[in-house]
Amino acid sequence: MVGFEGLSLWNSLLKPSASLHVELMLEREGLDAAMPSRRLFLAASALASFLIPFTSMAVNVALPAVARALDVDMASANWFANVFLMSMASAVLLFGVVADWLGRELMFITGTAIFTAAAFSVLYTSEFAWLLALRCVQGLGAAMISGTAIAILASLFPEKTGVVIGVNTTAVYVGVTLGPFLGGLLVDYAGWPSLFLLSGAIAAASFTLASSSLSFSKRGGGRRPHLQTLLLFTLSTILVSTGSAYPRSTHGLAALSLGLAAFTSALYKEYRKPLNLVEQVFEGGTFLAYMAALLNYVATYAITILYSNFLQVEAGFTAGLAGTILLAQPIPQALLSPLAGYLADRSDPGLLAAAGMSFIALGIGTSLAGYRWLSLLVASLIILGVGFAFFASPNTTQIMRRIPKEALASASSFLGLMRFLGQSLSTSILTATMLTLKTPVPMEASLTVYLIVAVAAAAVAAMSAQRGRSRQPSSARRS
Repeated sequence: MVGFEGLSLWNSLLKPSASLHVELMLEREGLDAAMPSRRLFLAASALASFLIPFTSMAVNVALPAVARALDVDMASANWFANVFLMSMASAVLLFGVVADWLGRELMFITGTAIFTAAAFSVLYTSEFAWLLALRCVQGLGAAMISGTAIAILASLFPEKTGVVIGVNTTAVYVGVTLGPFLGGLLVDYAGWPSLFLLSGAIAAASFTLASSSLSFSKRGGGRRPHLQTLLLFTLSTILVSTGSAYPRSTHGLAALSLGLAAFTSALYKEYRKPLNLVEQVFEGGTFLAYMAALLNYVATYAITILYSNFLQVEAGFTAGLAGTILLAQPIPQALLSPLAGYLADRSDPGLLAAAGMSFIALGIGTSLAGYRWLSLLVASLIILGVGFAFFASPNTTQIMRRIPKEALASASSFLGLMRFLGQSLSTSILTATMLTLKTPVPMEASLTVYLIVAVAAAAVAAMSAQRGRSRQPSSARRS
């Protein structure tokens, strides 16, 4: 019964409140039935939150087809996926802080408009360099969406933050679920450009719903951004993502080292005297929760690319069949995320996140031990899906609970930075392994690296939970 509460809330939020039954359900959940705009924005946010992972996962499955169509090798084709992630990672914090200042609603709607335009523009070019540029622009739109969606939801539903984050996370995992499956079918029967026709249409629907439900003329009310530090985060993220893909070259190693130094410097500046973030970001278990999110995505994101290449290049499956097999991971994510959100509101979300990360490490270990057997590969994907469901929503909930309302967008954008930087680093690690071993399917080497990172992430998540339980009241701002 408890497991379906999040899905019940989903339906009650999206349906018009015309009947007494729906009115009572909304009242029971603590939501205002007289404000349908909140439900409309939840729908807009869900569509946008579905769209970003759907596009990423569908493109991951399409990479072999993209490489063939554009006559590039697989390591180069990886940049068709990675430039999108790198663009999001480098811009999400900048846009989130600006959104707290100028207005989150305006930033969200601008992001959906840019994403829509870039997706449709992909249909009109076949030059690889131009396609990379359009994917970069699309990533900027996605950064605007990701930096504001959770913050707007948290402000609209303050009493049910965990539940609506669970609903939004369900939309994310539905996108993750349909990305490989539907993406594979579209690649097989309509060609890889059809992915962008579909994603453009969904982005346009989200733009329409958000435009009709939000008042985007109001200012955010946050403090004026400190652009020097924000641009340092942006530059360092680009350098780290690019340099980590080429660690054996002098230029790659120099870019990686410079990027890490710049990123650490920007973090230290914010820690000593918060200019764009709030000091709560650096307190106790909260900062560790951010680090756990970063390590989680480093350990897991590119596994889909790795498995897709293995199933298509080495096992000989079609893109559609490979996508169908990969459904074993996101289905439990989508089904269990509402339950995870429900439990995060009623128990310690940090403990749930630590347990989820431990399951993720177990899933990667299972895959490393038996990926050549299809049954064990599927079992490892299921374990990963369960772990994701109990990590993502509770980890986000524990962070958002500790952030002042006026800084929600910047705090959620910093979480987005951790997420997208982790995804980009995960892809860069796979690219570097491909180039080093000269194979499109470096299974053992890549999975070993990802397992080490996942174990570290589980340890950090456990420390975050422990620090969060013993957290003291906020101290005075650091001098």
